[in-house]
Amino acid sequence: MKRAVLFFSSFVAVAVVIYAMAIIPNFTAFKTLFQNAEGMSEGSEYVANTYSLVDLTRFIGNKPEHVSLVSMSIDRPDSSLYYQENRPRTMGSLGNLILLYTYAQAVESSKLDSNEELGLDEISKYRLPLISQNAHDGAIERLVTEESPSFTLEDAVHAMVEFNDLVLADFLWAKLGVSALQAGLEELRASLDLKVTELPLPNAALYMAIAEPASYLPVFSPKQDSLRIDSTQRALFHSKALEDFYSKTADPESFASVQAAFKANRINQNFMQERDALALFPQTTASELAQIMRYLLLDDRLDTELQAHILNALGWPNGSTTVARSFESYYAHYDSRMGLLSGVDFGTSIYTGERRIQVVLFDELPVAFWHHMSANHMQEDFQQRLIWDPALFQTTKLAL
Repeated sequence: MKRAVLFFSSFVAVAVVIYAMAIIPNFTAFKTLFQNAEGMSEGSEYVANTYSLVDLTRFIGNKPEHVSLVSMSIDRPDSSLYYQENRPRTMGSLGNLILLYTYAQAVESSKLDSNEELGLDEISKYRLPLISQNAHDGAIERLVTEESPSFTLEDAVHAMVEFNDLVLADFLWAKLGVSALQAGLEELRASLDLKVTELPLPNAALYMAIAEPASYLPVFSPKQDSLRIDSTQRALFHSKALEDFYSKTADPESFASVQAAFKANRINQNFMQERDALALFPQTTASELAQIMRYLLLDDRLDTELQAHILNALGWPNGSTTVARSFESYYAHYDSRMGLLSGVDFGTSIYTGERRIQVVLFDELPVAFWHHMSANHMQEDFQQRLIWDPALFQTTKLAL
């Protein structure tokens, strides 16, 4: 009996040590998973039925509330696809198209020097811990080395697009300034008759606003489409969020306090609440983003030098062996955040020479299904193959 008790005590002691070794270094991850048990099962029925891109086309066809798509053929317009193209969706990082346009204008007019040397300190002051942190770490690893701790503004812009780095986007937003960005958006609105696309705002402003709910933060739910069309409520939220962003980033102590709060509790919302809150972020439509892409990349009303700046930033996939197998050239920007997977691209099929501009927006996705799609890069794979794979294009067309 004594030996049995000793054995059991030893087993328990070893188990406790192993459990502590596993839990303590990853306490934040375990805490997050525990707090999101309900969210991690939301949409699990779709996960079980969506393991191929053909399966995904069925989801798209059956769930118009979650997906908008434009696949615009430049060479054969009658073969274009449009699906829920005018439905307002969260713009996310695809609003960086407006930043790229304004940046290219500033460089061409010599208001900005694309070769300006930057340091990490200038970028880090906009960083919110645990918000797209892996993307930011990847961008910084690309930009900063022991041999070369500084980098150029142009390098930062390219890394912003390639890694979808929200911190670099906020840095560029602040460097360009709200007046220049508003002017750039107004030019696009006038040229393209845009009705829905809103001014992109700093990511930090938006995440701080939903992390510290204030009196101007309305009740949000993906089921409440009124938040998508209530321009007064949206304008109030955006202006107050921007006001707080200016106030807190101007005071290093105040922003350090915000960063500490994010490090401890992130946005203090569960996954479903975070997903729902994105309805308050600046929005657009697939149709308007496709018009912006075509205008910025192909319209002869713009200077070729300006277009070259934008193409160079979006051209990061070129040189990849995977892309080279299927495309003569390929330009893209993708976004992934809770419940949202989206992308814009412009590709030329290596098989047919056909050029397509595309916008794919997956919005307000069930949390478990979003994790499934994100982990398997399904949206990016779908979007690329839609250009060069006639079978998938036809399957998608039939599903819609």
